[in-house]
Amino acid sequence: MTDIHTHSVYTPRFRIFSRTDVGKRRQRNEDSLGVIARHGVFLVADGMGGVDGGDFSSRQVVDQMSLSFQDVQPGTLTFEETLDRVEQAILESSAKIKAEAKERGICGMGTTVVLICFDLTGEHDACVMHVGDSRLYRYRRHQLEALTVDHSLAAEAGIVDNTMIPMFMAGVITRAVGVKDEVMVDQNPVDIRPGDWYLLCSDGLYNMVTEAEMARILSRHSLDPAADLVTAANESGGFDNITVILIYLEGGASESGNLDDTIT
Repeated sequence: MTDIHTHSVYTPRFRIFSRTDVGKRRQRNEDSLGVIARHGVFLVADGMGGVDGGDFSSRQVVDQMSLSFQDVQPGTLTFEETLDRVEQAILESSAKIKAEAKERGICGMGTTVVLICFDLTGEHDACVMHVGDSRLYRYRRHQLEALTVDHSLAAEAGIVDNTMIPMFMAGVITRAVGVKDEVMVDQNPVDIRPGDWYLLCSDGLYNMVTEAEMARILSRHSLDPAADLVTAANESGGFDNITVILIYLEGGASESGNLDDTIT
């Protein structure tokens, strides 16, 4: 478990926007998203495997995460216990996906996942976990910064400009949930501040919309920036499914425990 540093107390209060869209070129949506706001957990998964294998895989991660917190009252877990529960849900979903793939005789069935977990006690900041190439960005003081590094051939080769990626590298990931017997989940602590935006997304967004355009959309503080990001991706071609969760951190006491959980 990654050590989470302590800091001055700030209990996050969320404003949440989310959208998932099939895009303009795909016949089915293999992305899933989960909002478990009462426990400060938000995740995006991008499935793969053909037929309905991708649907099953991404949904399995979200469903397993929701199930892990289903009977837990907010405020009863420490942050470390919450993170352990989150990681265990990823590992359990991986085992179930692999078993399902074996039963169906499907090779390469799996999913990416990216999530952020906020400490609602205010004693710590937040922790990011991810597997694959779905991403988390932070928008702070008019600057957009990626807080995850893709598990992909292109990233491992040091290629950051999508237009420079050779065809054989495009979209090839080196790590996924459900593909191997063991799954390595990257964990990184992040500091949070009132006024931050946190953007979780599948590659259907960032492959269509530049980071500069994402930042411009967030700077507008529109009524539904998640919908604006999805629209921008579709207007640029919409080659893949597009999924977005946006979390804006407001100041003041947390009301997150009163939010309903949503899974879309």
